Amino acid sequence: MLRKRILLFVLLIFCALGLDAQKRTKKVIVDSVHVKGRTFLVVGDTTIFVPKDTVIYLPDSLAIKIRKDREAQSSQFYLKIKEKLSKRRLTKELYDLLFKDPPKPKTPVSTNQAVTNDYEKYTGQVIGQIFIKKLEPLGTSINDTSRHSNKWILKSVNNTHINTRSRIIRNNMFFKSGDVLDPNLIYSSERILRSLSFIKDARIYVIPNRHTRLVDVLVVTRDIWSISGGFGYDDFDDFEVEITDKNFLGLGQELKNEFPYSAETSPEVGYIGTYTINNIKSSFINSELTFARSEPFDRRGIRFYKDFITPTIKWAGGLEIAQEKRQQAKVYPDSTYIFNTRYNFQDFWTGRSYLLKQDYSGYTNFQVAGRYERRRFLDRPVISSDTNQLYFDTNLKLMSIGITKRRFERSSLIVGYGRTEDIPIGYLAEITGGRENNDFYDRTYLGTTISYGNYLGKLGYLRPTLSIGGFIEKRNIQQGVIKPELSYFSYLYRFRRTSFRQFFTLGYVKGINRYTDEFIDINNRNGIRGLRDTFLRGTKKITFRSETVAFTPIYFIGFRLAIFAFFDFAIVNSEQAKLFKNPLYQGYGIGFRFRNENLAFNTLQIRLGYYPNAPADFNNYQSAFDGQRSLNIPDFRVEEPRVITFQ
Repeated sequence: MLRKRILLFVLLIFCALGLDAQKRTKKVIVDSVHVKGRTFLVVGDTTIFVPKDTVIYLPDSLAIKIRKDREAQSSQFYLKIKEKLSKRRLTKELYDLLFKDPPKPKTPVSTNQAVTNDYEKYTGQVIGQIFIKKLEPLGTSINDTSRHSNKWILKSVNNTHINTRSRIIRNNMFFKSGDVLDPNLIYSSERILRSLSFIKDARIYVIPNRHTRLVDVLVVTRDIWSISGGFGYDDFDDFEVEITDKNFLGLGQELKNEFPYSAETSPEVGYIGTYTINNIKSSFINSELTFARSEPFDRRGIRFYKDFITPTIKWAGGLEIAQEKRQQAKVYPDSTYIFNTRYNFQDFWTGRSYLLKQDYSGYTNFQVAGRYERRRFLDRPVISSDTNQLYFDTNLKLMSIGITKRRFERSSLIVGYGRTEDIPIGYLAEITGGRENNDFYDRTYLGTTISYGNYLGKLGYLRPTLSIGGFIEKRNIQQGVIKPELSYFSYLYRFRRTSFRQFFTLGYVKGINRYTDEFIDINNRNGIRGLRDTFLRGTKKITFRSETVAFTPIYFIGFRLAIFAFFDFAIVNSEQAKLFKNPLYQGYGIGFRFRNENLAFNTLQIRLGYYPNAPADFNNYQSAFDGQRSLNIPDFRVEEPRVITFQ
């Protein structure tokens, strides 16, 4: 079923839900103010000279003003004149006749304590107080926490938002008062806070205390406005409404509700709900509860999981139990066969990480993990040893070992539109093996993944990945796959107030002895964006996707505009067995993306595309208005052992 995703803004007001309880308790709240070098900071009746760029730590009750050093600016102006005129004897004598050298400016000494994120200089000192400064979603700045907007519309939206509770922020940090300061734990805490779906950005600063040997810590977080919605539409008889709160009641919990409607099903209105609790009791264990009741999809499941989100975490694992019913469809050139499947599913895995080395270049870990997955069908089509193999009852036991090296570099304007992004640098080498028992035979699984990512100076970021895997039964390979991929994004180029990046992805997928009803396609995200055709599918494909993005300075009520141009190429063996004897499909186009990083809404996208050799039943010119979900660059870490996907 072809569907177009059209995002709809859904504004829900939660004024009656109340504010954070901590707002009702008087506490010392601090502001971090970013001050440029050679300026004066006016605090009440006191003027402080700031010689270099710094961040000043102040109580938020103080009224402040920043004033430029006019005397220094004047001196610099005349010194530049002298430098230019002194190049020739005549003009130098003219300068000496008309001007007098300005006096060197005196640099007052600041008595105020500055905040710093140079954590290494405080290694080994004991952490005293931890201050948490929570910024509202709109009209605030992570670099200058004293900044607030007076616009009534921004204030009105902020008043409907419940800030993340302080204990939720503390639960996602790897340090507490009384601990010895470890710079790596501070860096990791800052990155984990930024990775939370309800936090736009985070900064952690160390505050030297003049009166004790302790150091205080200032944690600044900026929330996003967590309510979002969506609307999927085919026609008046088939559409879907979605409402999501990524930070329910400020507790860091996500409540997602979907309401599909179809006039051809019973009941006509369905419900799909997912409730996620992040970081239970500061254990970094997450839980997810799913309940779905609709004609094409029915599910009841619960899941607990913990990943190796930092190199210092020793244990990870997961547990999932579910029962699921799905409506399946086999599409043939002249007919479509629709049937239902229902099955019970249990999944358990655990892993251990061993730190091998830690230095300036990152963490090196050896990681091992094991997994057991069981699937039992309650409703399925007729099966045999060579028919409907995807619906076999299976017991799958896997084990993986791997070596990883990783660190992170801060950047921006990559997958985000201005927020701080943590880009993984390092490598992963992983081997997975195991055994599957099904209705008709037993077979062995072997697979490996090798991945590397790094910046190549000003050339940009390059990430090659190779995945190979498959089952072996009686010395024959079954469901094998080979997947090399190369991803790249360029250095950020600037022209006046516009920033540019170039992205491309080159990928190849080859299936080996796949089942008769297993296919890969080149539709949309799998190949050529905007292209849709059921029968552009096969067992081998090669794709190339290129995109040039211009991040413009244009803002509209908090939305930033990015303009992009793309060209995509793909070949799939849908007509001929040999890949390169099939047509080269192409897609060219331009588009506009609108993104407000302060909101939980997906990026809004308008795309115009041209497809010169599209299939006969597909229009060569296509337009689309849809949403682009925020994507993250994968980390280099061993996760649960898994079979390499065929897609």
